[in-house]
Amino acid sequence: MDTTGYGGRRLEKSADVMTNDPKTPVVHLTIAGPVDRFATITPRMLSLRGVSGETLRGSVSIMPEEKYPFKILGTYPVGGNLKVQLDQVTQGGRTAYALQVENLRTDAGSFNDTVRVKTDHPLQPEMDVRVYVYLRAQPSFEKKAN
Repeated sequence: MDTTGYGGRRLEKSADVMTNDPKTPVVHLTIAGPVDRFATITPRMLSLRGVSGETLRGSVSIMPEEKYPFKILGTYPVGGNLKVQLDQVTQGGRTAYALQVENLRTDAGSFNDTVRVKTDHPLQPEMDVRVYVYLRAQPSFEKKAN
């Protein structure tokens, strides 16, 4: 099961394991297999960019895959820098969700945050939507004009 909600691909991981066998001091292990997509999340990471003091908003679409139907029970930002709203919508005759995200931070700089999405599906009760915010300082001539 894809824990990120972005799967639909083949996953392969490998590791070297140290042993106490002098003939085989290192064993290379590989595990591979298909990863099912639980939901289509577009964009995969929301990027909000602008000038400090501006209202920055963005939207993320979350569509459950037909194989794994689920309802979203709630959403909440992990950090204290975002405001979120969830709306149930229809896309292509199927239930989907529009997650509206607004930046609350006002000081210039960049930060990452996460919106946790709780579902009613036992295989994936939670998903994370990553949000990146970049606020550049307001130019000094704009500050004087305001």
